[in-house]
Amino acid sequence: LGLKDEVKVSEILASPDKYAGKKVRVKGLVTDVCEERGCWIKIGADKQEIMFKVDDGVIVFPMAAKGSSIVAEGVVSKRVLTVEQQKAMCEKEAKALSKKADYGKITGPKTTVRIEGLGAEIQ
Repeated sequence: LGLKDEVKVSEILASPDKYAGKKVRVKGLVTDVCEERGCWIKIGADKQEIMFKVDDGVIVFPMAAKGSSIVAEGVVSKRVLTVEQQKAMCEKEAKALSKKADYGKITGPKTTVRIEGLGAEIQ
């Protein structure tokens, strides 16, 4: 981890265009962990949460990290997902977790903001 100044999760989510493409450092609690490969976590802070995604196998977050404090760095990504993209993601996740896909929450295009992970330190 190389950045010294932290950005609040709430600031990133409130102004994603301002941070899109920029490297940031955030601090919070691990609220969720990818059950399939440990390739993402959700970081909760300021009563909000943001996904922190790494390439499969580059960093593997253990399920035991849930509830731990974390400092993480990465590049903010903002993208708009079409209905078709959301359905494909839903199907993939359902298959990975051996569940039935639930498309009920997909009502139209969805903007996602996440951090493309470069490094993290669980404390």
